Amino acid sequence: MDRIIIDPTAMRQFGDPEGATFVFVTNRSAADRFEVRLGRGGGGYAGDMTLFYEKGQSFSEILDQMPETAHILVISPDVYYKSPPAGTIGARRKLLALACNSTPTDMDKLAHGIRMIEATDPAAQQELVDQFFATAEQSAFMEIVDPRYGTRARFDHMSDKYVWNEQAGFLGWGEQQLAPSGEVSALPLDVYDYSADLSLGIDGQMVIEGYPILHNGAPSYHPADQARIHSRLAAMQRGPMLATIERGHIVRLEALTPEAAPAVEMLERMFDVDSRYRIMWEFGFAVNCTLELYDANTAINELYGGETGTIHIGLGLTPHTQYHLDIVCPATTILGDRGQHIFGPRADDIIAGTAATGRAGSLVRIRSAACGCVAA
Repeated sequence: MDRIIIDPTAMRQFGDPEGATFVFVTNRSAADRFEVRLGRGGGGYAGDMTLFYEKGQSFSEILDQMPETAHILVISPDVYYKSPPAGTIGARRKLLALACNSTPTDMDKLAHGIRMIEATDPAAQQELVDQFFATAEQSAFMEIVDPRYGTRARFDHMSDKYVWNEQAGFLGWGEQQLAPSGEVSALPLDVYDYSADLSLGIDGQMVIEGYPILHNGAPSYHPADQARIHSRLAAMQRGPMLATIERGHIVRLEALTPEAAPAVEMLERMFDVDSRYRIMWEFGFAVNCTLELYDANTAINELYGGETGTIHIGLGLTPHTQYHLDIVCPATTILGDRGQHIFGPRADDIIAGTAATGRAGSLVRIRSAACGCVAA
């Protein structure tokens, strides 16, 4: 079996090693799948080490075993990985964690994930993120628009009750990102303060059509159930659904074509089992425009930015719900209060089919040492 080569010098998010030690964290069961190579002359690193993260172990135990100055890559396909809280990584450490445990993962997906990390352009991401915030802050609200169907939903994005998490650009010391990186997301409060009473201020109608990503949570689950649910949800790749949204809750869902019916039926079943799945807990803006979609249920797809950025919505939140469902919607554009373009493909490109399928105040941007998610 060919091993997957890990070369941190090809991962531009880390920036200059500045003499740091490269620390690769994985599971013993997965160790023989990888080989670390630092490149010619060590690539500016003082050296490398591999540590093993096992079930039942606290990640703080892993942090205690590594040098104070380190670039850390976590690939934990066989053990549920939870992002460490802010301030616990260390002032002279940077951490990337490949999103690979919450969705089914094999060697091909792991290799794809590494390729997408290496293809990521953090400078281009940061430019797109800064442009997004500069434009968004000049609008009193956003409109979520699908020009093909004429649907509009209003998002009161300027609320001071939201947290805007950035997982994009270069890592600073003491920071962490899920990898591949490339996302800005709005949540109604810090991800660790989950409450079913919280939601985003979104009202109107939205067409949902695109790529579902079904993440499992920490509670016990059966992989066959995850696969079965995702196979039904995948119908939204072939047909659009119309969601009526009130105060961030999906109150009605209908298939606009027969192809979308299986996805609607499965979502309705999820709503019946746990009504919290109706809540649009996350509204995400993906800015990884070098990422290639993988035709399967994989967390990596969440960062797909097409050519100019794409949006995705998040329903449910692990570990509070059994699953977290992300839906990438490449044919949705975001306009401002005067009809100005803020994010995503242009309406003319969407209508023509040429879009890649695949006001006063400020938004509180957080580039903290904590991820805007709970687990990878």
